[in-house]
Amino acid sequence: MNTQERTSEIIKIFKQLKGLNLGIMGFDEFADFRKICNQFIKDGHPVKGQIPVGGTQRVICYQFDQKVSCVLKYDSEV
Repeated sequence: MNTQERTSEIIKIFKQLKGLNLGIMGFDEFADFRKICNQFIKDGHPVKGQIPVGGTQRVICYQFDQKVSCVLKYDSEV
């Protein structure tokens, strides 16, 4: 996957997250996620993880490799 393809896939994720209207865009955790996305776009190194978004009962789960995927999971403990 080249830089342009990675950029396109990450943009799709941000549009989907914004479209959910969950109000997570202003959280520090989302800024951390954005940094991870930007780093993946730059270097293409595979990365996966989970970022709990405190106070929202949501966890950002992502896996960036040959396929880019991201989901928001519900977690009542967050």
